[in-house]
Amino acid sequence: MTTLEKIQELLNKRNMSAYKLSLEIGLNKTFLTDWKNSKAKPSADALTKIADYFNVSFDYLLGRTENPKGISAPNVLQTYSENDIYSFPVIGTIAAGYNGFADEEYTGEDIVVPPHLIKTHNPNDYFVLQVKGNSMYPLLEDGDKVLVKRCNSVDSGTIAAVGYNGNEVTVKKVEYVNGEDWLRLIPRNPEYPVKTISGSDLDQCHIYGEVVYLFRDKIIF
Repeated sequence: MTTLEKIQELLNKRNMSAYKLSLEIGLNKTFLTDWKNSKAKPSADALTKIADYFNVSFDYLLGRTENPKGISAPNVLQTYSENDIYSFPVIGTIAAGYNGFADEEYTGEDIVVPPHLIKTHNPNDYFVLQVKGNSMYPLLEDGDKVLVKRCNSVDSGTIAAVGYNGNEVTVKKVEYVNGEDWLRLIPRNPEYPVKTISGSDLDQCHIYGEVVYLFRDKIIF
């Protein structure tokens, strides 16, 4: 069963329309139709909202298990062991340039995350994305996988996964001043310009999470 079929099944069990769900969790009212018609693709943020609403796991929506509670680590990690192993699905690509669109469906690849990165945190607070583009080169290269800790705000100077201008998503250093009506997305590669988002455009800007680990040889900061 595909992700869209699972969502439709969950809606049917609640005798609920996709439109009503969109109002409940703040998605576009035509989200399911758009996904079915390939006009848009499910984002990690949207799937997380749906999973939380129906009290099922991310793994279940992605088709990695038929158990609604999932096969990954428990929701609350009570203890930490050096022998613990966490495997995360790579849920898609995220642009490291501008004007890129996130493709956050499961790619079929899994990444084993070093246990010291999770420790006593909730494993469900993290996800793995594949970088596309070279605007963050040499810090991040095209094809790198990054571990992202879910959050809706970050400190100025943090490298984050950021959505803006509707469905466009990028990985950049985020810079802002508290109380001022602007935010800058700063590339590492000098061939790419700094992008400033201000005024009403900030309403379309969303922080998906902080980039905390690069899957190459070392922690990036």
